[in-house]
Amino acid sequence: MTRAQTVVLALLLMHYLLGILCLLVARGERRAPSLRYWGWSLLLYSTGLLITLQRVIPAPYSLTLGNTLIAWAPIFAAAGVMANTPGHVAMRWAYGGLGATIAVLIGFNFFADEWRTLANLTAPSVIAIVLFVYSAAWLLLRPPVQAKGAAHFMAAFMLIAVGVWLLRIAFVWNIARVTNDRDSVDLIISLFGIAQIVIAVACTMALFWIEVRKMEMTLTHVALTDSLTELPNRRAVLERFKETESQAVRHGSSFALLILDIDHFKQFNDRYGHATGDRVLKHVADCLSRARRAGDFLGRIGGEEFVMLLNGDRQTAINAADRLRTQVQEGALAITDDVLSVTVSGGLAMFPADGVDWDQLFAVADRRLYKAKQDGRNRVVA
Repeated sequence: MTRAQTVVLALLLMHYLLGILCLLVARGERRAPSLRYWGWSLLLYSTGLLITLQRVIPAPYSLTLGNTLIAWAPIFAAAGVMANTPGHVAMRWAYGGLGATIAVLIGFNFFADEWRTLANLTAPSVIAIVLFVYSAAWLLLRPPVQAKGAAHFMAAFMLIAVGVWLLRIAFVWNIARVTNDRDSVDLIISLFGIAQIVIAVACTMALFWIEVRKMEMTLTHVALTDSLTELPNRRAVLERFKETESQAVRHGSSFALLILDIDHFKQFNDRYGHATGDRVLKHVADCLSRARRAGDFLGRIGGEEFVMLLNGDRQTAINAADRLRTQVQEGALAITDDVLSVTVSGGLAMFPADGVDWDQLFAVADRRLYKAKQDGRNRVVA
């Protein structure tokens, strides 16, 4: 076995291991299409290498079949990369390029023996270069928001791969024209094979990096979001309160904490069932979301209670709170043959006039909410 064949064998094994790892991870609880496509591309590439290395099938057939698989692999690789961007691979053009590559491989392997080595190194690289440049451009221009650093890292190594392939073509072409030195060709293939191993590992790790960052963002979203209404939950509200409080202290400004509670919510559950109760909660959440001002923060802290952080002075906050209440009152909810009239009551407390931390403001707003309920509901007490 020559030096080049040894390196190619190592490349083959590395691609198999990385491909299997990608497919196993992609089949986990969180589906990862990018890893699935990338895994299949690695397996196609390594299978193609394996076929070109064997000596049982005559060379024209093995080289044509093996390099066809190698040329097919970047289509899957590009699909995996593009799964993390808004773009997509134009499969009609990609497979058209694959068909042209197969035609070139057949022509040189069966009818132009003297150019066989150059054709088998060059033909599969062309489609890979085009797809890798296209995918890298998408990663650079429209990377996933959660993993811009990882996307740029992968794009850099994809472009490095393109540079390596172009250099390999140039070196092999030069040697084929100047001399028939097989040892020189063997050395070049070995060096570029090592580079290919580094690139494969780097790109695969970059894809894992992207998936980890996306998973982190998903877990953060789940931890800070109410599953029913998709609004920020109590933990997210407390975090936002701390940020708003710090800004108000720095700028000497004020803001309001508003608690809104659905009137007679228990009656909805008792009369129509908990499924309808859930619809009422989502209906109120939608009404409040539509009516809130830009910059105001809305969250659900549990049960039928919603909390809002309103910018501005007391009168501005009162006007905003009353507009929110009116929006809910006017947004009737239809269920089967009945139309539900849903209203909310609210209690409002101002920072720093009514308190300087969450506990103080929440206690004041909660007392005023209770008074709004006593005074007849469907009102805000400030």
